Amino acid sequence: MRILLATPGTDVGGAERVVITLAEELPARGHDVTLWGPAGALEPELDDAPVRRITVPDRGRSPAGAAAGVVSLAATIRSVRPQVVHAHNPRVAAMAALGARLARGPRRPRVLATFHGVRHAEYRAASVLLRGADAVTCVSEDLVAGLHDAGLPAARLHVVANSVNVPTERDPGRDARLDEELGLGGAVVIVAVGRLVEQKNHARFVAAAAEVAPIRRDARFLIVGDGPLRAELTAQARSLGLEHRLTLTGVRQDVPALAARADLVVFSSDWEGLSLVALEALAAGTPVLSTPVEGMRDLVEGGAVTLTDTATASDLASGMLDLLANPERLALLGGRGRELVAARYSTAAMLEAYERLYRQL
Repeated sequence: MRILLATPGTDVGGAERVVITLAEELPARGHDVTLWGPAGALEPELDDAPVRRITVPDRGRSPAGAAAGVVSLAATIRSVRPQVVHAHNPRVAAMAALGARLARGPRRPRVLATFHGVRHAEYRAASVLLRGADAVTCVSEDLVAGLHDAGLPAARLHVVANSVNVPTERDPGRDARLDEELGLGGAVVIVAVGRLVEQKNHARFVAAAAEVAPIRRDARFLIVGDGPLRAELTAQARSLGLEHRLTLTGVRQDVPALAARADLVVFSSDWEGLSLVALEALAAGTPVLSTPVEGMRDLVEGGAVTLTDTATASDLASGMLDLLANPERLALLGGRGRELVAARYSTAAMLEAYERLYRQL
């Protein structure tokens, strides 16, 4: 089947990693794949992927940029004649739907949109942008409910969960190297991973760490990622006396290894879709604590993820302390996480689900 993947870019992020996985794996399953979108930090991962790559400038969210994207997608559709256009995020899905109509070929390709989540206030706008797609997949049940409430028909909504590859087992040698590199010294390690942007609300994590630090003097805190709020978070950590206990590592390529080394992975987000980092942590047997946001609620099944009652920093701090004080519970949660990922979040399961929808479309 000829498939055109349309993406907002290949920068570091969960949605972008899903696109990279599709670009790498779909050709091996017999599909002719073209990838359209701006190039980003993950671009080198496509070097060995047998896909046709069409890069375009990143023009942001401006109307002029959207119009240029529609024209470019129409030209790409006329050139490669895909049977299905698989677009990621609402804006690109709307551009793809318009581009498919503008291309005016003998048979309009069907458009499948994957919704990875938006802020709560943006669901209505997202549902409008997604209406041009023939079908919409969501990465969690929570997102389906949100789009349905915002006006999209239930019959057009499907769940295809994100996935992770081979689980990362804990490796004492690798852990020792990470400890030496990051100066962890065998400490209890609490990790937050994600872009340093408002959505992830790392300021809440820093405030929680400041409550935990005096009680758990054996704990070290890592924030893995980069973004526009780095200076602000650095200043916050310094003002709370955490400069020697909390490290902002920047972007790293070994997130699964860091998640496996951690004693606890924490999400302080305002919203999520279905975090790949959470799946990587669970696959490695590392418990996850999160604010009560979309996507994470799907992972609570079987007790694999612990949610705070509300989204305050004190709630997060209490959750960290409670879990760290109970090693037996941590071990139980780790085992349940492994089982959940193996049963429901494998890469093969994700690919098979998308292929079923491609065939139906």
